[in-house]
Amino acid sequence: MRCVSSAVLVAAGFMLAFWLACGPGTSVQAAEEKAASTESAAEQEEKKSSTKLEDVLVRGKGEAFSGIEATSATVLDNADVTDRIYVTPLDMMKLSPGVNIVEFHQGGVPSGLQMRGFPWVSHYTDGAVYLDGVTQNTIPDGGSTNVVIPLEVERVEIIKGPSSVFYGNYASAGSLHFHTFQAGDFTRLKMQYGSFNTQDLAGVMARRDGNLDHVYSAQVYHTDGYQDNSKWDKQIGAGRWTYHCGDRLDANFGLRVFHSTWDAPGYIPQHMYNSNPSSAVSDVNGGWSDREEARANLLYKLTDTSNLKFSAWGAQQEFQRYYQGSLSAGLQPGTDYGSTWRWDREAFGTGLSYSFQGKVFSRETKFDLGVEWMYEEYDWKEWNLVVGRGRTAGDATSSRIDTRYCISLYGELDYQILTPLRLVLGSRFDSFQGTLENRLESKTIDRDGPDIYSPKAGLVFNPIKGVELFANYGKGFALPEPMDFYERQYLDPAIRTQYETGVRFEPNTWSRFSLTLWSMDTTDDFQPNPVNPNQVENAGETRRQGIEADAHFTLWKHLKLRLDYAYTDTEYLSYVGGDGQSYDGNELTYVPHNIFNAEIGWHQTQGWGGRLTYRYVTDYFIDSANTMKGDAYGTVSAQASYRFNKQYKLALDVINLFDREYADYVGSSNGEKIYSPGNPLSVYLTFTIDW
Repeated sequence: MRCVSSAVLVAAGFMLAFWLACGPGTSVQAAEEKAASTESAAEQEEKKSSTKLEDVLVRGKGEAFSGIEATSATVLDNADVTDRIYVTPLDMMKLSPGVNIVEFHQGGVPSGLQMRGFPWVSHYTDGAVYLDGVTQNTIPDGGSTNVVIPLEVERVEIIKGPSSVFYGNYASAGSLHFHTFQAGDFTRLKMQYGSFNTQDLAGVMARRDGNLDHVYSAQVYHTDGYQDNSKWDKQIGAGRWTYHCGDRLDANFGLRVFHSTWDAPGYIPQHMYNSNPSSAVSDVNGGWSDREEARANLLYKLTDTSNLKFSAWGAQQEFQRYYQGSLSAGLQPGTDYGSTWRWDREAFGTGLSYSFQGKVFSRETKFDLGVEWMYEEYDWKEWNLVVGRGRTAGDATSSRIDTRYCISLYGELDYQILTPLRLVLGSRFDSFQGTLENRLESKTIDRDGPDIYSPKAGLVFNPIKGVELFANYGKGFALPEPMDFYERQYLDPAIRTQYETGVRFEPNTWSRFSLTLWSMDTTDDFQPNPVNPNQVENAGETRRQGIEADAHFTLWKHLKLRLDYAYTDTEYLSYVGGDGQSYDGNELTYVPHNIFNAEIGWHQTQGWGGRLTYRYVTDYFIDSANTMKGDAYGTVSAQASYRFNKQYKLALDVINLFDREYADYVGSSNGEKIYSPGNPLSVYLTFTIDW
């Protein structure tokens, strides 16, 4: 709790100082673009049919990221992400072309996000996940989105590949940034009950009181799950306060608490999946997690075109998981099989940035410059599990403290060279240091470096009204695995280089299209030495490339159609496995070639509504030798709803309408396939109140 306490005290001190500086009698003016939308989700959806391309490219409320228009980024607003059924909040990403979500169905364990040819973007270290400017990534377990309440999300920014200077570590496959409502004057309540005894109660309340904006959100969630031993509970509470001191200074403070406990079915083998997919491998799997988070931002308006922002945040986390696979006949009671691990994390970060948006030499110009510093400490412990002893820990197998520091510098210039042409130039510098204390072996290892420079560049060209061409280049990186980071300091970061080009086209008021071509190469990837598999080296090379397209139509009044398609091709260019076998020319694992989505919906501010959604994902290899595959699948879901007025709506969702049997996740263990089954036909009734 030391980090959280420090962040709370720092934030409270700044807020108190500015309160005193402003004085009780200071006149109050609304800060620029202070107002948040108070419209219902239906009213937001209604306005989309008349949204122009230039409106779509506005990234929102004074915290827009420069250069985002030079990428294939997807920006989803509240009307997009609310009013849907989610296994986890990560499911929102399915609304972006080329993104697939792999639900492991292991309770609070982060799901897998597949993007840009990387299979587990949110489950490992290939994707940066942020919530209101605070990183949700952790070294042991990737970037969890379970702390997010979908109802509180104002917008989500999905940037693919290492194309943004605002994200460094973890962002080689891309970044997800959830922005919650910071202001407004509304109350929204959602009550949901559905299959598997799923109960979801969530609410958001926003108020304006003079110079103070305050927003509160909460969620209580429970499900028994489709499979045996699948109960999952979580509770979330959050508050955000923004104090407007005059017309130049805003102070923002936020708190969030999260608690979750779960049982998990584990991954069932082939014979169990074929005979009884709702079964579990045992009653041992499960875990629990706690997180407390505090943040503070100070935004000072230097001029009408520039501002200075200071930020600080702290987080405290505890996570424990119990994992045991399927018990074979040869495993006798008392045998070590499976493991349990626990990690405690304290983290603190701070940053200072300068932003300019105005004209230089009569040309539209955006400029961002910033510095960030972050500290993390992990207390990691791992034990064996013993057959016949449930979740009781056996012998300790790991006990270490991992302390890391990172300082980052970034800058980006977005300049209008000609009226229809803009140039974006940026760069980022990240420097890492750390110390590993291995308590079982009584040794300490220091690490100084690496220092990594990541250049970025982009172009945006508007030849005619309604047409926007874009292209970008960006370099990113991936650090070695946690133990390799210290014990194999000769390893350099793996370098990822992406090229992207595309077009956004809006020929009229009732249709819009986008098309993106992309390619990403990884060099200096980590692979075992062909002669000595225990020696890891920077020798691997891979290529990922693809096409992403989407189309949106307003067919008639409230009738809308959305289509998207993505093709991804991957290849090991130079790679040797731990068994000494070369995989050159093979496809990378867990990457489906094709993903297709179609959705038609009827949306209006009052009366009947609904939608029909189809999703198709092709098969994929689950081993680097390309001998085992996960199956393709397609699912259909539907919603029927009735909006009584602007305040009240009742919706009935049917997921997997045709009760298709499929697996969300297919892996392998000891040469045998293991499965996490997708949910069968399930029904959810949701009542929402918006006033």
